[in-house]
Amino acid sequence: MDKKTRKFKSFSKDVLFESLMNSSSNCNLCERMDNRTIVLSRKNGKINAKVLFIAEAPGRLGADKTKVPLKGDKAGDNFEMLLNNIGWNREDLFITNAVLCNPRDANGNNGTPTVEEISNCNTLLNMTINFVNPEIIVTLGITALKGLHQIKNHPYSLKSNVAQPVPWNGRILFIAYHPGQRAMVHRSRSLQRSDFYKLRKLVDPLDGLKDRKRRNYKMPDENEMRNIKTLTDSIVFLIQH
Repeated sequence: MDKKTRKFKSFSKDVLFESLMNSSSNCNLCERMDNRTIVLSRKNGKINAKVLFIAEAPGRLGADKTKVPLKGDKAGDNFEMLLNNIGWNREDLFITNAVLCNPRDANGNNGTPTVEEISNCNTLLNMTINFVNPEIIVTLGITALKGLHQIKNHPYSLKSNVAQPVPWNGRILFIAYHPGQRAMVHRSRSLQRSDFYKLRKLVDPLDGLKDRKRRNYKMPDENEMRNIKTLTDSIVFLIQH
């Protein structure tokens, strides 16, 4: 492929992303978020990232102000810590939310997205996944898992499948807890750090997020998935002991 062709393809993807952003900015489906700004822009990260993170929704003190997913509040600080521990930079990732606007309760605090609100954002989430075309999707919390379930049914739960690589819709899904303070009660900081070490080794045991040429991705079969799980479990055991 010559330079002109590469530039044309890159330009085309840039244009498509601009269209996606423009389409999302016109959404007004959710009544309690009608006056909120959708958090989907270049600030979300690398548009051809190998790994795509899906969190719950923009936080009132975080992304709703910064317009950067998981940035500016305590959940964002925890997320940055988890990334730093494994030597990753958010610039190499694409980060989004199952719900793209900040939901607030009657008191003005962060609210939990409803099933209807997750459903309203589902088309945009699916379009984002197909656009970025990641090899690995990382869900952060229950809401993100629900969002994927609405796109393609799956049998997974946060409690039963945490830190496990599992197949979903032709990709590898890695299930993790949300980095918010409330989630730390259910999954301690040290365990979440271990989960991210497993994720790093899953992505690439040697090179991590090192840039690679795009290739036709083949989903591991059941035996390969078991081997991956055995490897990652062994790595985490060595880290913890």
